[in-house]
Amino acid sequence: MAFEEVCPDRIDLIHKNYRKLCNLLVDVEEWGQVVIISMLTRYARTQFVSPWKEGTMLDENDEKAFYESDSEEKKEQTQAKPYIMDPDHRLLLRNTKPLLQSRNTAVVMAVAQLYWHLAPKHEVSIVTKSLVRLLRSHEVQYIVLQNIATMSIQRKQGMFEPFMKSFYVRSTDATHIKTLKLEILTNLANEANISTLLREFQTYVKSQDKAFAAATIQAIGRCATNISEVTDTCLNGLVLLLSNRDAESVVVIKKLLQTQPTQHSEIIKHMAMLFDNITVPMARASILWLMGEYCERVPKIAPDVLRKMAKTFTAEEDIVKLQTVNLAAKLYLTNSKQLQTKLLTQYILNLGKYDQNYDIRDRTRFIRQLIVPNEKNGALNKYARRILLAPKPAPVLESSFKRDRFQLGTLSHSLNTKATGYQELSDWPTVAPDQSVRNVEVIEPVKEWAPLVGKAKKSKSDEKFYSDDEEEKDEEGSDSGGSEGSSSSSSGKYFGLVEVKSKNEVSLLDLDD
Repeated sequence: MAFEEVCPDRIDLIHKNYRKLCNLLVDVEEWGQVVIISMLTRYARTQFVSPWKEGTMLDENDEKAFYESDSEEKKEQTQAKPYIMDPDHRLLLRNTKPLLQSRNTAVVMAVAQLYWHLAPKHEVSIVTKSLVRLLRSHEVQYIVLQNIATMSIQRKQGMFEPFMKSFYVRSTDATHIKTLKLEILTNLANEANISTLLREFQTYVKSQDKAFAAATIQAIGRCATNISEVTDTCLNGLVLLLSNRDAESVVVIKKLLQTQPTQHSEIIKHMAMLFDNITVPMARASILWLMGEYCERVPKIAPDVLRKMAKTFTAEEDIVKLQTVNLAAKLYLTNSKQLQTKLLTQYILNLGKYDQNYDIRDRTRFIRQLIVPNEKNGALNKYARRILLAPKPAPVLESSFKRDRFQLGTLSHSLNTKATGYQELSDWPTVAPDQSVRNVEVIEPVKEWAPLVGKAKKSKSDEKFYSDDEEEKDEEGSDSGGSEGSSSSSSGKYFGLVEVKSKNEVSLLDLDD
């Protein structure tokens, strides 16, 4: 904890302690495990290469070839080498895996985010069962579902599909829990299970919770966009919801029709017929936008809708007024031969000129100068059709829980905004740093001093006290005067308590002397 607060960027301080921390991780108390796992996650992202790029091309020769023959040889030397995980990388994954069985939710979430950011793709599914188990706790259900929603967007194939029923909405769930579960089900939708999910969504649409019902309609629209096989089925179901005056279905249908506008002109006509019964401003504005964008495909219905809007223009909301002005301008350009259309356009522009909202007044002034020809704006009038009726790209229906820029399990990920103190994960290095920095030198203990009496005596007994020349002289001296050699005790040498008198005569010293 002190390291994380004082110097979290000093990665070099972890080198020598990395393996020790990995081995002691199981024995550390629970909240210490959370801190250590977070620290080791950031450390691993700076010291190991990415395990997600397998079979990369590695060149054995980086020098440039000057001739074609050299370049051909270089291509032969280039070969795909399989990814080999660093032993220290594997050590971290192996020692954190048992912690998925921890009773502490924070520990399980920490291990899950570690596997998500560090493990190979085929090993990430190890954390699935543990995350689903955490859903039983209502206190942490929201945070766990947020992380699962993000995980299901990127790697949904085979990870959470076996547990899809665990994410079905219950009547006792809160609205934010229902929305998260609905998000996960939408991410898991594919050609195999879409029919089952659509039947489930039909029940959700009838919910008394209006916010949840609107989110369900948006989910149906996303499924229709992502899976082309069920686009028509989803559109027909959403059209049936129009009879219930559901405004959200109008907004979703508008986005779906932008993907295939030529094939669904009948739906546009049906929405125009229900225009009077729809009172939600956003829904009315969406229908007006569709009428103006595809007015050439409904040349008889669009002018009639404009006539109705001219009657109620002053009582409409601002967003509806803006789309009414746009519809009038587009009809003026495409249906200018009819006098009634011109008169309606002039009438609506005059109403907008004196509106209380300055945005509407500004838009009206811009449209008038753009479409009504005169001597001053003749050059601009040539491009009016290209400006107002230009083809527009279809909107992309993205999930609001696509938060891959933040680390899982963090406050920034939960809030979807960078919080104070958030530390971003580093990108994987292209070349792994030297792993020898994690090696710890083993210093052998110094042995205690012990007297080597026996060895000293043995070595001394093996040594010759005299050289060969001295031995010859001693032999000659003994032959010439044996009595002198026996009486000369003073010529002996002392070694500790031992006196050497002659060649092979040894006697202990007299302690009295």
